[in-house]
Amino acid sequence: MTRRLGLMSWELDLASVRAPLIGGLGFSLVRAALQWLAPVPLKVIFDSVLGTHQLPPELRWLPSGRLPLLYSLCALMVAIAAILGVCSYAAAALLAGAGQRVVVDLRCRLFSHLTRQSRRFYTTRPVGDLLARLGGDAQAMQSAVVSVMPVVAENTLTVVGMLVIMTIVDWQFSVLALCVFPILMVLVRHYLSTIRQAQRTARRAEGASTSTAQHVLVGLAVVQASGAECEEVERYRTSALEALQASRLAVLLQSRFTPLVTFVMTASTTAVILLGGREVLSGRLTPGDLLLFSAYFRSMYTPIRQLAKLAGTMGRGQASAERVLEVLHTHDEPSTPEHPRRPSKVRGRLVFESISFSYPGRPSFLDKIDLAVESGTRHAIVGATGSGKSTLLRLALRFADPDSGSVSFDGADVRSLDLQWLRRQISFVPQETVLLRPTVWENIAYGSDLSSRAEAITAARAVGVHEVLANLRDGYDSLVGEAGSALSGGQRQCIAVARAMARGGRLILLDEPTTGMDAATQSVVGEAFARLSEGRTTLMVTHHLLAVRDVDAITVMDKGRVIEHGTHSDLVESGSAYNTLHLASTGAASSD
Repeated sequence: MTRRLGLMSWELDLASVRAPLIGGLGFSLVRAALQWLAPVPLKVIFDSVLGTHQLPPELRWLPSGRLPLLYSLCALMVAIAAILGVCSYAAAALLAGAGQRVVVDLRCRLFSHLTRQSRRFYTTRPVGDLLARLGGDAQAMQSAVVSVMPVVAENTLTVVGMLVIMTIVDWQFSVLALCVFPILMVLVRHYLSTIRQAQRTARRAEGASTSTAQHVLVGLAVVQASGAECEEVERYRTSALEALQASRLAVLLQSRFTPLVTFVMTASTTAVILLGGREVLSGRLTPGDLLLFSAYFRSMYTPIRQLAKLAGTMGRGQASAERVLEVLHTHDEPSTPEHPRRPSKVRGRLVFESISFSYPGRPSFLDKIDLAVESGTRHAIVGATGSGKSTLLRLALRFADPDSGSVSFDGADVRSLDLQWLRRQISFVPQETVLLRPTVWENIAYGSDLSSRAEAITAARAVGVHEVLANLRDGYDSLVGEAGSALSGGQRQCIAVARAMARGGRLILLDEPTTGMDAATQSVVGEAFARLSEGRTTLMVTHHLLAVRDVDAITVMDKGRVIEHGTHSDLVESGSAYNTLHLASTGAASSD
């Protein structure tokens, strides 16, 4: 069951919070009814105990003597107060719990949404700002929901009941009370809008400062090596001060708003007492009637007073909700067919047909690429930096889709396949290996069906990197650090190739797998790749031409186009562009 929550204007499944919502609203209804009755004993005390008025017919069951009646009414007031306290606590606890659950669900939905977006989505959005939306903004929304939901739920019923009873007591006073509402509504609308704008600015600035900190901490080695610590601290200070100034403005607006609401309410209450006092002196009202009406009048404005105190929290919550919803309403994930395919037999044949592709805001990057990687073969793509080699791997993984043409896997357009199934058939080793889990063996097992340390070690042995990983300080239980910072590039790449073996994909994609390694590490990792490739289809992007001599086919790219294709010996003998690259590579290797 899906419902729209008006406070923050998002849609979520409320089935999991239906019971606490119903329970909280039930206790709120009981509380509202008791608040309608709470002033009645005080009216009777003033009229029938301290005064000379007869008990109302509906209260004739109470004791008739003054002292017994006084004791009974006082006991009734205490009982009503106790039940009110229990109902208030139960309603607040249940509604706040439901609100917290809804916001946690929203946070999970936001995180799931972020994991499905394409790589292009993250090229225009700082990760730090997205983390601020996932963390701080979601927390601000939770605070708003937890604080405001019980207030709105409990007091809406109270206001309706109070207006009905006030109209019964004296409709003229009810009209007077309602005349003040437009003034209060104008004040509330103006200040909440202004506070929300200030909080919106503050949340943007906080997101920017978080993004600044994230960029600096991720690239701290470069910052320190450049001696730019002071410059980066100043940048962070500037963004933090912008957030502080916007938050300070919201606090100042809140400081003006609450006293102003209190003044209007006090003035209106004074007017009611003045006019009511004249009615009592003239005999048209009893003192108890005036007391009852005044109590109802004050209770009717309690929600507005409470919302005035919560204006800052509401402003932060609404501004944060806008930021979260802005991301949720942005869809840049790969398209999903209505009935995605999951072929039962996988061979691993990959074909690029008439592929053209461009990045947003940039001219065409790939132009009419045709390339077939046959099942069980090893294929290499070489060429100058920026020629589009790695982009082809991204298209195979559907990190992006081509502007025209198609990418086929075993004869099926990848856009017709189930995306998760497709990626499970591919083992991808990027140029910069990213490690996500705390220990070595957990990173090997990541994204595979392996569930034990022993199975991870078996995968490492299968590709020949066991000795490298076993010789780490704590072996396979070594902590890899943030994004693998505790390990060398070669050690991270050994984990990556073992992870690829653990996944067992029929198609292996290697993106510059040996860049920056020394000769000894290249030898170990190269042998590991050879073992990984046995019986599988392998497509490798590399500048290291010594590693492609034994592959089945080589494609040479330049400026987004395929310019040559063939085996190593054929391309060398032809005196082609590949031969020029090969001579440069072997010359550099000899000089080393």
